Amino acid sequence: MGASNFLTSGGTMGACIQAYDWSSTPLGSLEAWPQPLRTTLGTMLNSKFPGYLIWGPELISFYNDAYRPLLGSKPEALGRPLPQVWPEIWDALRPIVADVFRGEASYFEDWPVTLHRKGYPEPAWFTFSYSPIRDEADNVRGVLGTIYETTERVLTEQRLQFLVDLKGRLRGLYNPHQVRATAAEMLGRHLGASRVGYVEIDPAGETMSVERDWTAAGTPSFAGRYRLNDFGPWIVGELKAGHTVRIDNASTDPRTAEDAIAAEFIRTGKQATIIVPLIKDDGFAASLYVHQAEPRHWRDDEVTLAEDVAERTWTAVLRTRAETALRESEERFRQFVAHSSTVLWILDLETRQLQYLSPAYEAVWGEPVEAALNDPDHWVKTLHPDDRDRAITAITRASHGEEGTHEYHIIRPDGGVRWIRDKFFAMRDEHGQVRWAGGVAEDLTRHEGSTVYVVDGNEASRRQLCLLLQGVGYEVKEFAAAEGFLEVAPVLMPGCVVLDTRAPEAGGLTLPKELKARRVGLPVIVMGEANGDVHVGVHAMKAGAVDFLDVPYQPEQLLDALAAARANIRETTERNQAAELAATSVAALSPRQRDVLDGLLAGGTNKTIARELDISPRTVEAHRARIMERLGAHSLPELVQIAVAAGLQARPAGG
Repeated sequence: MGASNFLTSGGTMGACIQAYDWSSTPLGSLEAWPQPLRTTLGTMLNSKFPGYLIWGPELISFYNDAYRPLLGSKPEALGRPLPQVWPEIWDALRPIVADVFRGEASYFEDWPVTLHRKGYPEPAWFTFSYSPIRDEADNVRGVLGTIYETTERVLTEQRLQFLVDLKGRLRGLYNPHQVRATAAEMLGRHLGASRVGYVEIDPAGETMSVERDWTAAGTPSFAGRYRLNDFGPWIVGELKAGHTVRIDNASTDPRTAEDAIAAEFIRTGKQATIIVPLIKDDGFAASLYVHQAEPRHWRDDEVTLAEDVAERTWTAVLRTRAETALRESEERFRQFVAHSSTVLWILDLETRQLQYLSPAYEAVWGEPVEAALNDPDHWVKTLHPDDRDRAITAITRASHGEEGTHEYHIIRPDGGVRWIRDKFFAMRDEHGQVRWAGGVAEDLTRHEGSTVYVVDGNEASRRQLCLLLQGVGYEVKEFAAAEGFLEVAPVLMPGCVVLDTRAPEAGGLTLPKELKARRVGLPVIVMGEANGDVHVGVHAMKAGAVDFLDVPYQPEQLLDALAAARANIRETTERNQAAELAATSVAALSPRQRDVLDGLLAGGTNKTIARELDISPRTVEAHRARIMERLGAHSLPELVQIAVAAGLQARPAGG
C-alpha cells in the first residue's frame, strides 16, 4: 500500500496535503509520518463534519473540506501552527489545548469568540470537542477537534429574544413618543450603537426632523431639522423606494464618498449607519436610523434586527395612536351623552335586557337608570297601554335587521305623560349576526315654559292663583310645601315656579337657594310682603329668584313676570338645542377628522396640521371639506362658532 493511500477520498484537502512540500516542516515527508497521524488524518478527511487536527509541539494544522468555510478569508492554514492561524483567539485556546496534550478531552457548547476571518471583527459561537491523539507508546502527540459553528443559531435566538423583550416593553405603553424612545434605547444598547432614533419626513419630502433620540454616553443628539438632499440623492432615492440603506464607512463608500456628503456624515457623527424607511399610504413618511460614530461593518443579522424593530415599532405606534383615538372618542361620547337630552339605549335581543341607558333617561322618564337596567320588563311597563304593542313590534323588527322610527307615550312615576319619538336600528356582532337593538329616544313633549309650578302653603290663595294662571292658558301644577317640590324638581319639565313665601310651608327663600345650588334650571318668581322695602326684593334676587312681587300685586305684574321668564326658557332651549346639534355632529366625526378639527381650532394651516398628524396636506384638505359639510359650515369662522357651541375649545398650537 502506498505511503499516501490514507489520503484517498480525502477530497480537496486530501489533494492539498498530497501536494504540500512537507519536507521543509518538522513532520518531514509523508512516508515518514507516524501511523497514528496517518490513521486519524485519514478518518478526519473522509468525515463530512468539520474537523481540525493539530500535531506535535509545533501545533501544525490540518483540516478537512467541511472545515474550510469556517476559515473565511484567512490565508491557507494547512501546515501552519495553530497560533498563527487563529492569533485573535489563541489566548483563549492555549489552556484548552494544553489540557488535551495532558490527556484530558474537552467539550464546549456555544463557545463565544471574536474572529477576524472576513477582514473585520465579528462575534462567533462554536460547539466543539478536542480529543487527544496517542502514539503506540500511549503518549499524546496531537489533538483532533470536531467543530460546529453555531453563530447563526445563537444570533437568531438572541434576535428573537430581543423582539420578545421589546414586545413586552411596548405592550404597556400608550404614547407614541414613549414607544419610539423605548425601542430606540433597547436597540441601541443591544447593538452597542452610538445613536438610535426616528426621523419624520415633512409632507413635501424635502426636509426631515428628529424630535429626540437615544445616544450612548458622550454622543451628541441628532435632534433637529435637516435637508434630505444633504445626505446624497442615492440615499434619498433608496429610502423613497422602500430599501434599507447600510453604510459601513461614509468616507470610503463610493455612494457617499463625495466630499460634501461625506463631510455631512462626519459632521453629524455617523461614519456608519443603518436607515430603515417606513412607507405609508402617502409614501416615505419616516425612518429608523442606527448611527455609529466610527466606521463599522454591519452584519446581515444586525440589519435584519433593525428592520424588525422598525416594523414592530411602527405597528406599536399605530396601535397607541388608535387606542388614544379610541379613548378620546369614548370620552367625547361620554361627555356627549352626559349633556344630551336624547336617550340612547342598547338592548340585548337574546336576554331582552337593556345593556345601556344614557343619563338623559332620568330626566325624561323621571326615574333612575337602574330601574330599567335591573328589570328586563320595566321599560315596557313605562309605556302607555295603548302604545305597548307598537313598541314591542318595533323591537322585533330591529331583531330582524330592520330600522325605523316609531312614536309612543310613557307614563312617569309622577303621573306626567311624555310623548317620545324613538329611532331604532339593528346592531351586529363580528360575525354579522344581529345581536342587539339600539335606539335614540327624543322627548317630543313641548317645552316652552307653559307649565307653572305654584308653591303656596295657603290652600285658598293657592287655588286662587291656579285659577288665574289656568285662565290665561298655563298648565299649572300645585305644591303645598317647598320640601315636596324640591324632591321632584330635577325631573320636572321646563317651566316657571311661583313661590308665595307668606305661609310657613313655603320655607322662606330655601327653595330658590336649593334650585340654584343644585343647578336646576327652573326660574323662580317670589311673592311676599315687603311693605315697599326694596331690600326684601334684593334679598330674594340674591337667593336665586328672577323676580319679586310685593303682595298685594296686580295680576298683570305676575303675567308680565311669567312672560319674561318664558322668553328666557325658550332662548335657553334653543341655545341648548343648537349646542346639542353641534355636539352630535362633532361626536359623529371620525378620530382623524376630529384631529384635523382640533388643528383648525388651534389656528393651524393645512401644512402644519399635516406635519403634526403625519399625513399629506391634500389629505388634510379632504378631511376639512368633509368636516365643513358634516357640521353645515360654509366658512372657517362659522366652523369655529359651531365647534365652540359644541363645547370645544381651541387648544394652543402644538399642544
